[in-house]
Amino acid sequence: MLIQIFVTILAVMVLIHTFIRFRKATIGRSEFFVWLILWLGVLVLIWNPRSTNVVAHWLGVGRGADAVFYVSIVVLFYAIFRLYGKLENLEHQLSELVKKIALNQKK
Repeated sequence: MLIQIFVTILAVMVLIHTFIRFRKATIGRSEFFVWLILWLGVLVLIWNPRSTNVVAHWLGVGRGADAVFYVSIVVLFYAIFRLYGKLENLEHQLSELVKKIALNQKK
């Protein structure tokens, strides 16, 4: 029961922060809805843990907790992959910007 309360408080705090970022136009509508669905899903799963068994059987896993763990790992790896790609892009853009500034200062 304690973990349910803790995760609920965390999820509500993240949802509030996400809504504030959406209102300030820091994140777009699609990103807002992705986070909204994700955290509402967390709330549903934390308060109805037996629903994970349905997903587990559909995925061919024995227990619902295992299915949540496996799916979480896959999602985290995907997030790391996306972040790595964005980091590489930012490094490339920064290098190009530094080159342009250096060339402008040399003139």
